[in-house]
Amino acid sequence: MKRVFIATLLLAAASAAHSQGNEPDDSEIVMDNPGSITDRLEQQTERKDYLYRGFTGSLERWYDHKAELEEKHGFKYGISLTMIYQKADDTFGPEDDASGYDLDLSGTWKIKDEQSDSTTIGFQIFTRDDMGSELTPQVLFTQYGGLYSSAGPFGETDPTIGQLWLQKKYGDRFGFQIGQLFPISAYDFFPFKNFRTDFVDFNHATNATIPLPDYGLGALVRYKPAQDMRLTVGIHDANADAEKSGTDTYDGELFTYVEIAFDRNPAARMPGRPPSHYAHVSFWHQDELEDAGVEDGWGVGFTGVRRIGRYSPYLRLGYADVDDVGGPTSVESMFNIGVAIDEIFGQARDRIVIGYTLAEPANGALDDQHAIDAYYRVQLTPEIQIGPTIHFVIDPVSNPDEDEVLVGGMRLRLAI
Repeated sequence: MKRVFIATLLLAAASAAHSQGNEPDDSEIVMDNPGSITDRLEQQTERKDYLYRGFTGSLERWYDHKAELEEKHGFKYGISLTMIYQKADDTFGPEDDASGYDLDLSGTWKIKDEQSDSTTIGFQIFTRDDMGSELTPQVLFTQYGGLYSSAGPFGETDPTIGQLWLQKKYGDRFGFQIGQLFPISAYDFFPFKNFRTDFVDFNHATNATIPLPDYGLGALVRYKPAQDMRLTVGIHDANADAEKSGTDTYDGELFTYVEIAFDRNPAARMPGRPPSHYAHVSFWHQDELEDAGVEDGWGVGFTGVRRIGRYSPYLRLGYADVDDVGGPTSVESMFNIGVAIDEIFGQARDRIVIGYTLAEPANGALDDQHAIDAYYRVQLTPEIQIGPTIHFVIDPVSNPDEDEVLVGGMRLRLAI
């Protein structure tokens, strides 16, 4: 644990030292991380390489209508349906497969004031459920004894307003968001954490050592004091529940977050693509949740990504200072490393990624768990992405009789 913590601080310090001496520039402050409403909408409207023409011809009026709304009124929206099927090759529970879907309607309304500073209102309505299986993919890991989910976001959620927020930018240096937010997409920037298009396992889709709250009330501010430096501070309802209003869950128990990020070329970042050279260190604290019986805790995390042509190696670390059992996270520390390769077979949107994770459970009675995760994404048509996912668990912590478990999957996404 101490070595993970020290490595985090050293890597963050190295990034900070590299950034010293740069003066503020005129590039716009980046407010939107992978998986955020704005980022997903920009990906949907971006021109893409693809294998087949798809529905584009029959949907021309649809796309023209959307373009007209954006041009005249600053309003953008998109609809997506993401489906996944997973099957484990060995389980001790009665089920060995699961399927689920995520149906999402998201939009933004961008307003310009007299000083040309942008004000944006964002919303998201979604529902998630199984697709005829006994389990959702979110809980399939309970059948083979994994430490965390192989498809964390694909659970059960009734139709709900997940996000409804106001965002304001002041020039190129400062911005804030307030309202019903989704902390997982707002914090801990990692370009491959969008579960609809990239990694689906819980540790890659978020960070297993950071107990980021569910959709709920919160506020964050971002400030850019230098050309390649960004400071983020956020505060959220620690009891947030996507299916309940914020006023029903808020009782003063808070999750707070601070992130210091260094991005050598923030202006070059494109939707759905990794930055050229990025690193951040984050700190969090969660209050004790008295009614839920969860102790308080704090932690630190680190992420670094470097794009080298078509290749993007990454390193992520996390440490949580929590009680053995009853703390806010079941993972005390994690080490995560991998590489993404874009433009497979010459197509700009195709991607293959493989990552390795070593996770130490907060429960000291359990052994460490190793996992290898991978996915391959093909842009089949302008509207459809398809590809396999792999979650290979070595020494599943709650299944001492099994040395390894392979969870294979297939994901399909339609976005218009």
